[in-house]
Amino acid sequence: MKAERLKNTITFLVMILSILIILRLYLPYWALYTVNQKLSDMGDYSGHIENVDIDLYRGAYQLQELSVSKIKGTHKVPFIRADNIDIALSWRALFKGEILADIALNAPQVNFVDSDKADNAQSGKGGDWQGVVEGLIPITISKISLNNGSIAFRNFESEPPVNVQLTELNAEVSNLTNIAGQDGKRVASLNLDAKLLNSASLEMNAEFDPFVSNDFSIALKTESVSLPLLNDFAQAYAGFDFRAGTGEVVSELKAADGELNGYVKPLFKKVDILDWQQDAVEDGDGLFQLSWEGLSGGLTSLFTNSDTDKAATIIEITGSLNDPEISAFDAVLEALKNAFIEAFDNKFEGLKPKSDG
Repeated sequence: MKAERLKNTITFLVMILSILIILRLYLPYWALYTVNQKLSDMGDYSGHIENVDIDLYRGAYQLQELSVSKIKGTHKVPFIRADNIDIALSWRALFKGEILADIALNAPQVNFVDSDKADNAQSGKGGDWQGVVEGLIPITISKISLNNGSIAFRNFESEPPVNVQLTELNAEVSNLTNIAGQDGKRVASLNLDAKLLNSASLEMNAEFDPFVSNDFSIALKTESVSLPLLNDFAQAYAGFDFRAGTGEVVSELKAADGELNGYVKPLFKKVDILDWQQDAVEDGDGLFQLSWEGLSGGLTSLFTNSDTDKAATIIEITGSLNDPEISAFDAVLEALKNAFIEAFDNKFEGLKPKSDG
């Protein structure tokens, strides 16, 4: 009887082991088919992955070589691309009796494309992103981390073509499932750093309620970037280019109950827009182009503090999230104030609560 019982036990274990092996071998193919089915129906966008890898020991799976592109139009770059997306159980949460997922994206890319033709523009509008995320990640997300990512703004049709990028982007979004605090709100946080045009550091920090879209605060700051690196963008959208100069930006935005309050503070130093030798002789610019660059250079000189050789202003941003307003009149007044009275520094102003009146 003991020998027969042992034989039955071994047979049972072999069957279980065989089932697990079969599942392990078959599961990636089933997951690959299922994921690609989900990605194929995303509204105006369609996606594809090359492979799915299952790690049962870690309770994780990886989506490899993800690419998402817009269906209509002619596009030279995908809207989203990532070498690898690791979706794993959060063991720290599991020990507390919660089933949550941590997501890590390796080398993710996002390419925004501007175009006069709506079909060729890529902004993410028209994509069923929430439905796809819920289909691919059936459990609640706790933390998202991005490693060595990039975000690009492109225009392939402008003259010259535009390609402005944030590279070496690393970010972490944490506390997405925090319990409500004393004020009844959940507070998640975002910390991001990147390189603008491969030269200047950019930092952004944010706090938000992941379950409420109209309550957040954001602070952003860039180091000085060489303005001639933006010449393709300036030429395509404003009709001039920079001979020299540096620029940096400080910005804070805060939304409470859908009401937006904040500012953008650009700071420019030693800006040189018009150079007759470069523009008229080397570039062959026409009279109209030279006149416009001269006017742009003159305005920059008008708004430049003579003692510090800096030009800056504060652009106030107020209103509702559905209809934000930028006061151009206030921006001009602040620019004139800076030009003739004082130069701005690059410190955060500190948002003040709006008065009830």
